[in-house]
Amino acid sequence: MTEPLPSWHDTPTKQAILDFVTSVTDENSSNYVTPAERIATFDNDGTLWCEKPTYFQFLFAIERLKEMAAVEPSLLEQPEYRAAVQGDLSFFADLYPDDVGALMQIVFSTHAGMTQAEFEGLALAFMNETQHLRFGLPLKQLVYKPMVELLHYLDHNGFKVFIASAGGMSFVRTVAEEIYGVPRERVIGSNITFEIRMSDDDLVLYRKPGLIEPIDDGPGKPVNIELHIGRKPILAAGNADGDIEMLRYSETSEHRSLQLVLHHDDAGREYAYEGPSAKKVFSLARERGWTVIGMKNDWQEIF
Repeated sequence: MTEPLPSWHDTPTKQAILDFVTSVTDENSSNYVTPAERIATFDNDGTLWCEKPTYFQFLFAIERLKEMAAVEPSLLEQPEYRAAVQGDLSFFADLYPDDVGALMQIVFSTHAGMTQAEFEGLALAFMNETQHLRFGLPLKQLVYKPMVELLHYLDHNGFKVFIASAGGMSFVRTVAEEIYGVPRERVIGSNITFEIRMSDDDLVLYRKPGLIEPIDDGPGKPVNIELHIGRKPILAAGNADGDIEMLRYSETSEHRSLQLVLHHDDAGREYAYEGPSAKKVFSLARERGWTVIGMKNDWQEIF
């Protein structure tokens, strides 16, 4: 039998995951959970793929801002267009986590007016063709191998695995099946509003500027999990303060549950940071007994 989680070191963290899965899938265990209730939810940015030097969808939006400013130079009077053209990533970084709404409005408005098919084609091409500034690989290859192994291990053990991303649902869906093995219908995320245009022989979805509330971050995550799944997760994984409510929500399950928090502590192989987006999650992890995954000690490989 193939060893589970082969890219993980044999640490207490790996053992805690294996023990949990064994416990909830053993019909003779008092912690047994039926397959229908085996729900796992994972944050995406910084939990399943790299989020530095900035979020991939921000880079996607920045390229669009540049294109729009080249066509209409008067747009440079607006600060987000100036920052994009000048390569000022700090402008966008400073909006998170204190002004997520404004940041997401910028991100989503960049591709408003186009069809959903056009958007997904551009997003897929971006993930395929854009190379990471540090690692020199296409962005879609910057996924964490140990976490993908965990997704597959859970799926093999009868879990329904969902991605609950603060980023755009449509953006992540374009690559979720290929890079994670997660069906696109199991991707939850922030989303734009749509307009239907119908003729006698066609019906097309167009993207509109408005956001659908709530944004899938912080308190919006449990709401969207309920809307899309209708069941509480018994396993939840994240890496930042925006995942706290999802982690806490999984604790309220009537079943045994597991909360995983990924710590970026490996500057040599990836990055080492916590920063303003993770002021509370690690102290809460200590207080509530959540399992912290350390890249440096728990993972044999990163990508």
